[in-house]
Amino acid sequence: MKNSLQTGKPVGCEVVLPEKKLDEFILVRLNMTDRPVTRPFQEMWENMAKSTFKQIPEEKRQRVLREAARLFAERGFSATDVAELAKRAGVSKGSLYTYFESKEDLYLHVCEDGLARSRSAVYGEMDPQWDIYRQVEHIFRQGIDFALKHPEYVRLYLTASAPGKEHFSTKVSVDVEKHTADHLKEQIQRAQSEGTVRGDLDPKLGAFFINSLYIIVVSSVVSKHFQNRLKEYFEIKGPLKGRRLEENLSSIIKEIHRFLRP
Repeated sequence: MKNSLQTGKPVGCEVVLPEKKLDEFILVRLNMTDRPVTRPFQEMWENMAKSTFKQIPEEKRQRVLREAARLFAERGFSATDVAELAKRAGVSKGSLYTYFESKEDLYLHVCEDGLARSRSAVYGEMDPQWDIYRQVEHIFRQGIDFALKHPEYVRLYLTASAPGKEHFSTKVSVDVEKHTADHLKEQIQRAQSEGTVRGDLDPKLGAFFINSLYIIVVSSVVSKHFQNRLKEYFEIKGPLKGRRLEENLSSIIKEIHRFLRP
């Protein structure tokens, strides 16, 4: 039986498991459950990329991931041609068959790699003991810096959340949403107990407000739609880059701080 890499036929992002089992697999794979990792799920997680992919030189592995992220971000999952991806990455189409079982396995691996890179860039150097004001500024500035350096991963996030990708966004992007939501709510609650954030603010609403604005700001770096929205509401004239981007980012951070203060 040919796999989807060999046929080139898009079969979606679904892992072929009953719905309940798929939910469990995704949660276990993304380390979002305290339940022990059962052997079948552990094997599926480890085999998203075959051992052959982990054994190739680092430069080659990074090139495959980079070109896959760029092409999936540019074309979306369904329109991405595996043969073109192999050519861009400088490997044979047959080699990709030995690295990943299917096109969707490659897609999921690339998406997970992108989420890991983004999280490392935004949270990797953040001291959890910083107050919420310093954390918010760090998150926004690091997020913008990551988007400028790696726009393909932000585009990949946006295409994954587009209409027609509801199954993927529901099952997989819940990881990044849960991590961010839990962190922001926890920080707001801690600051409220210390008296540094207004006590009448619902932590859930505060966290949602901060992250929603973050998504729009970061997405504006790679998306004309989000950039136009930001420019319209904030009455920004001219291209949103360089000094103008820095000035408006500082203004947005300042207003978030004002929103949080008692």
